[in-house]
Amino acid sequence: MIGRFERAMDRWTSAVWASVRKPGKKPMDVVARLRRECDDNALIMGHGRTVVPNCFSIELPADSHRRLAGHRERLGPELAAEIRRYAAERSYSFAGPVTVGVATHPDGGRARYRVRSRLVPCHPPTHTDAPTMALPQVTVPNAGT
Repeated sequence: MIGRFERAMDRWTSAVWASVRKPGKKPMDVVARLRRECDDNALIMGHGRTVVPNCFSIELPADSHRRLAGHRERLGPELAAEIRRYAAERSYSFAGPVTVGVATHPDGGRARYRVRSRLVPCHPPTHTDAPTMALPQVTVPNAGT
């Protein structure tokens, strides 16, 4: 069942992202980039608990963003499911729900996409949430999806 889902997801994402890349370029491996974002920003909170970002933004050049207009609603949840599956394989935890948004690249970058991530707790930290308050807050500029 999972293998069939992975193959369908791979075909769908390849078709969607093929419309974004420039002719002659290799397909963008967005799922691998999201996984690497988790690995690179993992915070070890204690024995057996590693927290990774849960809020991701994929910034695209304006023309690519326009071409994906009909797929954005489906793309975010599909990519979020991939991140959750990867996190389960690695025994990673999240501070809140996993979200993936697609936005226009703020500086009009034309050649590539950019992935940003941050930790967004499911509730605002309180004075009793000392471990949560100690987490670095990584912010992403509002790119407007």
